[in-house]
Amino acid sequence: MTRKKNNKTEKQTGSKSGDTHIPSARHPVRRVIFLLIAVPILILLFLPRVISSKTKGKKGPLLLISNHNSILDPVFLYIFYRSKHLHWISKESLFRIPFLTFFLTSFDIFPIDREANDIQAAKRIINELKNEHIVGIFIEGGCTTGGDAVANPPKATTVQLAIKKDIPIQLCSVTGRMHPFSRPKVIVGPTVLLSLREGKRLNKQNSLDISNELMRRVYNMGGEEYFNPEAEKCKQVMAEMVKVTVLDDKHNLWDNVEEISNEADLNN
Repeated sequence: MTRKKNNKTEKQTGSKSGDTHIPSARHPVRRVIFLLIAVPILILLFLPRVISSKTKGKKGPLLLISNHNSILDPVFLYIFYRSKHLHWISKESLFRIPFLTFFLTSFDIFPIDREANDIQAAKRIINELKNEHIVGIFIEGGCTTGGDAVANPPKATTVQLAIKKDIPIQLCSVTGRMHPFSRPKVIVGPTVLLSLREGKRLNKQNSLDISNELMRRVYNMGGEEYFNPEAEKCKQVMAEMVKVTVLDDKHNLWDNVEEISNEADLNN
C-alpha cells in the first residue's frame, strides 16, 4: 500500500528517490498567473513591510532557512525572493491531496519523506543544490506559534549538511500576526558560510546548538524573541565550533550593527 502511494506521489511530482533535479520554472504559466492575481491581493490585504537583499536571478547552491509561524510564510517569501531558482521542500503527505499537489508543483516545491532517514532526505536536497538551486527549508519542521527551542527544536540536519558540504546559508524571517492590515515583516537577510574550525567535530548536540543560534538570529531580525533557556551556551558553541564568513549582508543584519528601516526596499 505504501509503495502504491509513493508511486502516485512520484507520478504527480515527476520525482523518484535519487531522480534528476527539478528544472527551474517548470510551470512558468501557472507561476505568472499566481503572481498576477495573488501579489496585489496579498500586498493590499496585509501591507507587508519588506527588507530584502539582492535576490533577482540569484542561484545556488544555497540553503535558505526561515521561521514558520503561518501558512502564508512561504507565499510571502516566494513573492519577495525574486529568483526562479528557489525551491521549497514540503512533507510528502501533502502531495497526496490532488488540488494541493497542483499548487505545490506549480511552484517547484518538492516532497521530502519525513519518515525516511536523514541520509535519504540529504541526498534529495544535495541533488537540487548541485544544479544551482536554492533550497528553502523551515527547520522548525512545521508551523509553530512562535520561536521556542524547547517546544519546537530546529532540525540539526540542515546545518550539518551546510557545514560539511560548504554550502552557504541565507537567513530569512516572516514575523507578525497574519490578519488584514497587520503589516507583517518579511526579511530576506544575510548569507553566511559556516566553516568548521580546525580540530572541531560536529555531532548531534553541537549541530543543534548552532541551529538554535541561527534561529535566534532569524527571529531577532524580525523583532521577535526566540525562547531558549540555553541561548548563551548555543551562542558560545557556535563561536567555538565554526568560523562565520558573511557573504552578503546589505542591511547589516548579521550583527545588527545598524537599526534597519521598516520601510520596503524592493529594488532587488
